[in-house]
Amino acid sequence: MKLPAAVASALATDAGLWRDFLALCDCGGRRAGSTSEQSALEFAHASLAAIDGHARVEPVAYAGWRCTEATLTLEDGRKLACNPLLGSASTAPQGISAEIVDLGRGTPEEFEHNTRDISGRFALVRHEYPFSATHLHRRRKYGWAMARGAAGFIIANPLPGAGPVSGSSGRGAHAGIPAVATDFESAARLAANGPRRARAHLKLAGEDYAAETGAAILDLPGQTGAWVALSAHLDGHDLAESAMDNATGVAVALAVARAFAPLTANCRRGLKVCLFSAEEWALAGSRQYLDCMNTNERDAIALNINLDIVGGDTHMTALTSEFPQLGVFVRDAAAQAGIPLGTYQPLMQNSDHYNFARHGIPALRLVAGFERPDSNIRHILTRADTRDKVSPAELKSSAGLTAELLWRALTMSDESIAGLR
Repeated sequence: MKLPAAVASALATDAGLWRDFLALCDCGGRRAGSTSEQSALEFAHASLAAIDGHARVEPVAYAGWRCTEATLTLEDGRKLACNPLLGSASTAPQGISAEIVDLGRGTPEEFEHNTRDISGRFALVRHEYPFSATHLHRRRKYGWAMARGAAGFIIANPLPGAGPVSGSSGRGAHAGIPAVATDFESAARLAANGPRRARAHLKLAGEDYAAETGAAILDLPGQTGAWVALSAHLDGHDLAESAMDNATGVAVALAVARAFAPLTANCRRGLKVCLFSAEEWALAGSRQYLDCMNTNERDAIALNINLDIVGGDTHMTALTSEFPQLGVFVRDAAAQAGIPLGTYQPLMQNSDHYNFARHGIPALRLVAGFERPDSNIRHILTRADTRDKVSPAELKSSAGLTAELLWRALTMSDESIAGLR
């Protein structure tokens, strides 16, 4: 069924799309637990309530963490760039001094080859472009380092002059090792240089606490009790504006919700808009939200379309989470609309779609810049994730693609959408 002209027109003329993006950037980095994140959550709720007054914020508990001190120095006292990973374990009050074992990129082979050298040392690895078939997530490297007895974990930005990266350790208040990020230049000082290993001193003071955030939810019912969930995460990191990751996705989700609100009552399925927080904390927000749903409510979700980093590049890809027919669905919808779209089938645990997928709900993530490491997407998780990396045309294109996928999902037959599972 062709996308209604009213939806296409609403998206083409919606000045709120770019305005919402800028407003979210104005909130700052939006780290969960900060006043910046709270401002963004209030903005998201108010924006959904302007569409329909039944919008709500559902409380979501997660393992919170705050850091009061994080320093990394060479043994001669020279300071190195140091950004603690979210949820990191603390050092002893006096800190830890240890040699560095440089594991390069941090592949399984590099960890295996250096297994005997890791115990009691700081494991140094490199951050890598996150949207690639060969990408190894930092939390896997962190886990390999911890399993081999590393005293601490250091992940370096491989791009010169770009500062340290940010991200989560994934510890979630469980056992762990101190974990920080550093920059390219500091890593060069720490890397192996001759027969003698570099030594460093790491001091990190963090505090775990029981935290609560919210998920901004809007239900726009259809003709049945079934739903299509349109999701995006509003939280980010302190280093910059978290513009690409993920003010882009929230702004597009709001624009699409505005365009579809007058139509959903006549659709086979309703639209459930879910704007999560604590995504950057190992997907804690959406995990808690979905795990706490009753089974019948969760089973009523027929499909999840997750928007995470949908600006910063013109090339879009749908990650289809190992649901084979979901790839067919997105390719057909994009082809009918004449919109270029790549697909990638293996399940990637890198955004909120994963928590829908692990509950058996067909779930896809739309992402810009897949396998394009020279795109602006290379700047996410750094101080350069700012609004100037995104264009209005990119957001409009992403909104159009999202609308095509959503319209098909809202209106296709029950038999066809059941076939996506």
